Amino acid sequence: MIPLPSFTPLRPWAAVLCASVLGCGPSIRHALPTHDQRHITYEDLCHLQVWYDQRAAALAPPFRVMSEQSTETADRAPDENGHLRHVVLGEGTYLVVSREDRIRFDRLLHDEYSDLPPLALTAAEGNVNVHVSFWQTGSIRRIRPDVEVTLEFDAHTYQLPSHPCVGEFLFGTQAYAMRHNVISAESARARGEIPAAYVGDAAVPGDAAAVTDASR
Repeated sequence: MIPLPSFTPLRPWAAVLCASVLGCGPSIRHALPTHDQRHITYEDLCHLQVWYDQRAAALAPPFRVMSEQSTETADRAPDENGHLRHVVLGEGTYLVVSREDRIRFDRLLHDEYSDLPPLALTAAEGNVNVHVSFWQTGSIRRIRPDVEVTLEFDAHTYQLPSHPCVGEFLFGTQAYAMRHNVISAESARARGEIPAAYVGDAAVPGDAAAVTDASR
């Protein structure tokens, strides 16, 4: 992840001290390398690839944007293709509606946080509003580490320390699609095949034999 001079990542030891000594609520369970969020994605440290593959197969819609605003800054940083672009800072509220998505979000929160309140996100019905601040270069967004995550559910509001996996959950569609394609290409090469993405119109999509033959 790029260094942004306008904010400082949350220090996990400070969050633990806050929770254990001051009793100030949820704390981060596992410290992830927030200095390099692309590493978090491509190592799948949030364990979201299977969920994103399932959403893609089901043609699930993106999370509904309830409100959003952003501002382009003078800072410049590499985008996902290594091109320097202006850093965009913003914030927004996003609606998690389907029970499948709420169940996966609930699991993510319990995996990554300690001392959570009883959220009851897995109920048969209900919508979860998730408010976060983000930064962006190019087309991929990452959650800001210096601003708390706000959850609104069942007429209650909860504040959580910022965690990169929340951003991966909300904004990871494109990044995990790219990761899926990279892994598929590597698997094809390991089988002695030409990755389908390299063949283009030379093979029928899904025709593994045609792709294999093309490599001989």
